[in-house]
Amino acid sequence: MLSDKAIQEYKEIFKKEYGQNLTDAEAKEQGERLVGFFNILYDIAEIEHRRKLRLKEEPKGFYLDEGEGPYNCRVCYHLVSGKQAWWDLNGVKCLDCQRNIEEGVIPGEICQKDELWIKDWQLRSDYRLHSSTARKLRREGILKGRDLKTKDGAIYYTVYLRSENREFLKKYPKKPEVKVEFVNSNEKDEKHGQK
Repeated sequence: MLSDKAIQEYKEIFKKEYGQNLTDAEAKEQGERLVGFFNILYDIAEIEHRRKLRLKEEPKGFYLDEGEGPYNCRVCYHLVSGKQAWWDLNGVKCLDCQRNIEEGVIPGEICQKDELWIKDWQLRSDYRLHSSTARKLRREGILKGRDLKTKDGAIYYTVYLRSENREFLKKYPKKPEVKVEFVNSNEKDEKHGQK
């Protein structure tokens, strides 16, 4: 709960920044949302700090504690939690992705630098490639992927390093983003004199 003084201060800041007056109720709601957002950020920072301190005892990384999660793996995006999740300075990963990193199938740096690789889903959304076209390009050697495998050898995800796909990137540049415009049907009808 925000105090009356905090609500008035929020209203003054909002007026100064945006030139609009807020009611007490609006300022209270927005201020409480802002405080809630900062509480979330603080909680996340606190967890990351504790994990970094734990690295002093376990410098290669560690399994998360039971009850932590769920989180998305930083590589394949599968949901993981507790002892099924590994954490190091590259973030949270599933055990299969961590093993693939340790075995040198993929570099751990991709966890921190999205610009180093193309994700499976980006082939369709960013390059407008159908999955059958991507498979064909792989057979032809134009698109080079690193298959990530489970312990039993099943492929569960493919990583495409940009450094290995220069030919592909020249032949198939990223498509421009599709602009989507949302139109309120009531506003559209009013503009055309319809109701």
